[in-house]
Amino acid sequence: MPMQAVPAVTPSPALIERAADRFTQLLGTDAVHREGRNLAEFRDPFEGPAATAHQPSFVIQPETVEQVQAAVRIAAELGVHLWTSSMGRNFGYGGSAPAVSGGIVLNLRRMNRILDIDAKQGFALIEPGVTFHRLYEELRAQDAPLMMSVPDLGWGSIIGNALEHGYRYNVHGDHASALCGLEAVLADGTLLRTGQGAISNSPVWSCHRRGFGPSLDELFKQSNFGVVTKAGLWLMPRPETIVTGTIRCEGDGDIVPMIDMLRRLMHEGVLQGVPMIVGTPADTENEEAGNGAFTMRNLRQVLRPGRWNARIGLYGPARMVEARRALLEEACATLPGAVLELRAYSGEAGPDEVEPRDLISAGIPNQVLLERLHGIFGPRIGHMDFSPVLPFTGEAALKAEALVRETLDRYGLVGPFGLLLTGRSMVSASMILFDTADAEQVETTRNAVREMYDRAAEWGCTGYRAHVSLVDHVAAKFDFNDHALGKTYARLKQAFDPAGILSPGNHGIWPAGQSSRDG
Repeated sequence: MPMQAVPAVTPSPALIERAADRFTQLLGTDAVHREGRNLAEFRDPFEGPAATAHQPSFVIQPETVEQVQAAVRIAAELGVHLWTSSMGRNFGYGGSAPAVSGGIVLNLRRMNRILDIDAKQGFALIEPGVTFHRLYEELRAQDAPLMMSVPDLGWGSIIGNALEHGYRYNVHGDHASALCGLEAVLADGTLLRTGQGAISNSPVWSCHRRGFGPSLDELFKQSNFGVVTKAGLWLMPRPETIVTGTIRCEGDGDIVPMIDMLRRLMHEGVLQGVPMIVGTPADTENEEAGNGAFTMRNLRQVLRPGRWNARIGLYGPARMVEARRALLEEACATLPGAVLELRAYSGEAGPDEVEPRDLISAGIPNQVLLERLHGIFGPRIGHMDFSPVLPFTGEAALKAEALVRETLDRYGLVGPFGLLLTGRSMVSASMILFDTADAEQVETTRNAVREMYDRAAEWGCTGYRAHVSLVDHVAAKFDFNDHALGKTYARLKQAFDPAGILSPGNHGIWPAGQSSRDG
């Protein structure tokens, strides 16, 4: 890393007892979890047996902004650190596990109010505990003519996913960009509203992205400069028609012309949202590669047909969708061997009217992927994600897939290789699968992912997210001008939170002179 650093301090047992008493006085016994399943839920669920790293001391769950402010002030007074999570469901990156053992998880699950849904302006104002399922149900209950973007699993926090730069598939599939205006508690307990929210009673806080002067919203995404307690979320009008489906190609080299075509259609506005490509290994691959239930044979059961399979979507008034569909069909006709398969739905279609494979594209939260994975690999399945940002080219796709396949084969692992197409770049969406009950597999997976980040860095590419155990490793890849970016983050951390009270080490950001003991 760019500076000499000392480990973050793990609180003593006596200090933890004192802190637990203070937080219990503030929040009540039902909002402070110190043992058993209520505590275990907020560890890394995939860390394996006899885990010792990234362990929380206990969990606190405030219900109000005022309680968050008070909790932050208590932490500063006592010198303990808080690790913020919204729902804590992003298991592939470590769930709610803190970078430094002994951290107190500040979980915002109880802050779950939908404060406003403005159908005319097309936004919702929500708290961090609002899940994709919860907002969808409320939109349906109000018959609001709006549609949301959802990830593969709908049990997580909308704000939490967006703050982590989460991607999924429809028009607002770049979830971080769908936020407009944040409320955040700073390390000294100050309450800040960004953008137009800095005007008392602003009518456009969730409608206009910027205020007067620098825009601070990005400082609170993938950082530890404050605790976000509210956010505006832009939603798209409920479309008259949804057309979703796939483009399938069979040959290895087909990915190059496929990506060239998809890039052009995205730039022209024909394709909307964030298309996803999944690569299925060639038939020549060893079907028994892997370990136990985690074999190539079983992996094929969750992958889509074809060597390359791109999921796409079209949304809007019927006439506009038909025009886009005609242009898409015309383009696919020039792609040798490509098979275009599309299905159409009314924008008002509910879960019972949409095929399970299309629920996500239709903006309907679900757990279908998790159910399929558990059905094939069993309940002990874990995964760690490898998520580098890549050039938007077929050649980069082939290079990245070869890296993943070769590395996993050498380590005796398996996992799907995918790509999210973000307009001018691609983000790898590769899940490395393993048995959470096998400590050796857990460690092997971490080593494999760490090595892949090292290899990708040789191309000038690295992750947009990382598992909590690898955040320092990935942050160190941003090395331009002697790690100037990381040093700037450290200076900002020093200004916002010099004592390192809030989520020390999140995304590799530390106060001056501090580093991880667990990394």
